[in-house]
Amino acid sequence: MTAATVILRGLRRELTRELFEELGALQCTTEEILGYIGTTERKLESWCRKIYRRSLGETLAMVRQDGLIAIRRASFEQLKKSATLISQQYNRFLPNAGTDPQKSAEEAIRALTAAAAPQREEIRELFADPEEGGEES
Repeated sequence: MTAATVILRGLRRELTRELFEELGALQCTTEEILGYIGTTERKLESWCRKIYRRSLGETLAMVRQDGLIAIRRASFEQLKKSATLISQQYNRFLPNAGTDPQKSAEEAIRALTAAAAPQREEIRELFADPEEGGEES
């Protein structure tokens, strides 16, 4: 029996390498896998070391990346089919596309400077007593 075919027999199910990788790709936590199989963390840790020659934490972190990549692939497939989604994702990931970076940097500096050195009128408005005509109720 090779390491790839070692099965962890739990109270509820048998854990194979394929099932473990499927659960990891689904972003299952260690606790969820333990409950799903019906085993202890010590046994699962030992099984991972036999199969992957890595700790449970290292192995699960690697396997979970497969699921994240699958999610991205599915997202890109959906993007190909929907102009609305393309627009939303464009605005989400590229909000400043097509704008002049120099102009954006200057605006950011002006905003920071204004926040660091407020004008007297702004200070009066912030700290005025409501009775003196500051903030309205």
